[in-house]
Amino acid sequence: MIVTNFLRNWRKSIPILTYKVITLPLAEKDIIEQADYIAFEFRAPETAVNIVRGLRKSITNLSIFPQGHKLDEDKELARYGIRKTYYKNYKIYFLVDESQRIVYILRVFHVLVDSKEKILNFFKI
Repeated sequence: MIVTNFLRNWRKSIPILTYKVITLPLAEKDIIEQADYIAFEFRAPETAVNIVRGLRKSITNLSIFPQGHKLDEDKELARYGIRKTYYKNYKIYFLVDESQRIVYILRVFHVLVDSKEKILNFFKI
């Protein structure tokens, strides 16, 4: 009986290491611009709200195991430690600071945007 209870509950004893997620102002601006574009250009405010909710949920989910997302496939971006995740047609670029357990959301772009230079400009500031 004791062994059976252990086997059922062994995962509960493993601590989940979480990270603080900080959305930088440029990324916040990107999200707002995406929402405004959808709401006003396409006249689809409900879709805009749903996109923002989805983006925020994807960003929040990075608080658990952000390293599960590979480094960017671009070698120059990967050299800076930039990772990327997706929500629908949007790319969410982020950095992980292991020493402080913080995930920094750098930028959020539509997949059709050539984003490399915009990301690299972040490091040139």
